[in-house]
Amino acid sequence: MSEFPIPGVPLSGAGIALLLMFALTFIGAYLIGSISSGYVVGKIYRNVDLRRVGSGSTGATNTFRTMGPGAGILVMVLDIAKGAAAVLLAGVAMPYGGEVVAVAQAVAAVGAVVGHCWPALLEGRGGRGVATAFGAFMFIATPAWLAAVVAFLLALALTRIVSVGSLASVGGAIAGYLLLAATGVLAFQPATLAFILVAGTIIVWRHRPNIERLMRGAEPRILS
Repeated sequence: MSEFPIPGVPLSGAGIALLLMFALTFIGAYLIGSISSGYVVGKIYRNVDLRRVGSGSTGATNTFRTMGPGAGILVMVLDIAKGAAAVLLAGVAMPYGGEVVAVAQAVAAVGAVVGHCWPALLEGRGGRGVATAFGAFMFIATPAWLAAVVAFLLALALTRIVSVGSLASVGGAIAGYLLLAATGVLAFQPATLAFILVAGTIIVWRHRPNIERLMRGAEPRILS
């Protein structure tokens, strides 16, 4: 009997059932990610639709600029929680251990980021995906997550531009994960690396307008 791509899982009824579970995991995580913290907070705070003001993003940065630091921090925390919740639920729901859980959590992490960026009920207009990816990454590979956070904070401190920090965090996540896996600090999981690369690509893609403004020298700073 042929094997499922994950070692030890046969491509039989159990393997097909596992594929369906992965699909349901992605859908569930997508729905979690689609809960737009920025939209909800904007409506509650000031009856503002963040899609119609500022950059049009429903993420924490546009919330911060539009409604102040309190609302911005709240949205950031809620967006991080979405990514974390999707990953933790995927880990609990899987009947297998080991690599299967790693794949399920990576699938859930990508689903949450996709849902945040392209939410089901807001005309597909969401945020940039950074905070939700941070929340997922925090529980998938904690030591490497610290590298992403350090890269974000360092770039933000040097430039005072959030988008630069966000883009730097992608590089920090990739470099940190590969370095820590190579040195044996954490066990290398192909699924985890796939999540980092897919989420990183999504984040860079969503930052296209920011990158264009950076090239023109017109990207606003978080502090003047």
